[in-house]
Amino acid sequence: MIKRLPLLLAAVLLAVSLQTHAADVTVIYNKNEPKNFIALLQDALEHTKSEGAYSIKPTDTALPTARMIDEIADNTGTISIMTRGSNIEEEKRLLPIRIPLDKGLLGYRIMLVRKQDLPKFAAIQSVDELKLLRVGQGSRWPDTKILEGAGFKVTKGYYAAGLLRMLNEDRFDMFARATWEATGNLEDAKKQGLDDLVIEPSLAVFYPYPRIFMVSRKGDGPALAARIERGLRLMIKDGSFDKAFNDFFGPAIESTQLRERKIFRVDNKLLSPDTPLDDKSLWFSVDAPTTKPSSKP
Repeated sequence: MIKRLPLLLAAVLLAVSLQTHAADVTVIYNKNEPKNFIALLQDALEHTKSEGAYSIKPTDTALPTARMIDEIADNTGTISIMTRGSNIEEEKRLLPIRIPLDKGLLGYRIMLVRKQDLPKFAAIQSVDELKLLRVGQGSRWPDTKILEGAGFKVTKGYYAAGLLRMLNEDRFDMFARATWEATGNLEDAKKQGLDDLVIEPSLAVFYPYPRIFMVSRKGDGPALAARIERGLRLMIKDGSFDKAFNDFFGPAIESTQLRERKIFRVDNKLLSPDTPLDDKSLWFSVDAPTTKPSSKP
């Protein structure tokens, strides 16, 4: 029996080594994913490093959305994770991690309009009045279907730059954008010489539309999803998730005065019924204060 102890010890050590190795993970994300969401991914894995070592790396080239979905769904190894606005159809193929990375801020839409139309928007008192106007959106953007499903009249274009020109030419009345998108688009409009365009200051439309991580339903996808969700929930618990949110999104929330706007709420018919709408800790609220971004690097 004594002679067998070294063999038993070696077997135990080998088993532990194999288990540890199995827990190690390499996560491949699309090269053009927003850096703030990749920072959340890294922090979530760091919060769960006791479960195994990890590494994250981008794809060699940026992949279009349709290819990302196919590669992840088929578990090819080319890419293992993507961020996407929650969509019930895509979630039939991919495994969603139902923690809103932007706390649902993507669903708050403010409008770029023509300066001379500001009085018209200031007089609007109901969402039905707003729906009488034409809204511009990208032809392949998920928001287009969401707005159409909510009863808006949507004029479609291909790119934001073109839609800005279409708005300037009175092809539609308003260009609905997320808070941080609107400020960037206004800068782009000025560069194009479209000085008549402004951000409408009094209204916003909200539909529940969280941006989330999605992974494969095959192979190691479910284990990866579980680990990332645990990490994100640990971040919510220790406050680092809210800090990251405020640091990145706080300036746009404040500069567009989102909290002071009249907000019209509409349904999102593309949203999964499994979306955790009742968990208030996961969602941005216009009624709750936003902590000022940290001045530290």
